[in-house]
Amino acid sequence: MVVALYPPLQVKGKMMSGPVKIAIAGASGRMGRMLIEAVLADPAAQLHAAFEREGSEFVGRDPGELVGQVTAVRISTDVAAGLKGADCMIDFTRPEATLLHLQAC
Repeated sequence: MVVALYPPLQVKGKMMSGPVKIAIAGASGRMGRMLIEAVLADPAAQLHAAFEREGSEFVGRDPGELVGQVTAVRISTDVAAGLKGADCMIDFTRPEATLLHLQAC
């Protein structure tokens, strides 16, 4: 999977000049890992946050290690806090979790 983001890009009504800050929910799943890998590979994207469910063994870990890389991000359960400063969130979770995530948006 390749995500290609090319300026000029408009997010939240403003033109983006730097990388798009992306949060990923469901980070440790198969699709979450593919998304993390794609975001880290694209210079026009920046991994801003990664989320997992409460009790997941991945909470507190670097999402980059899921794809053999290192980032400054830690997987969290706090969606509201993690979305601060993010331009968008990609949610690859179950429908019940998606509905909860929508409340934080």
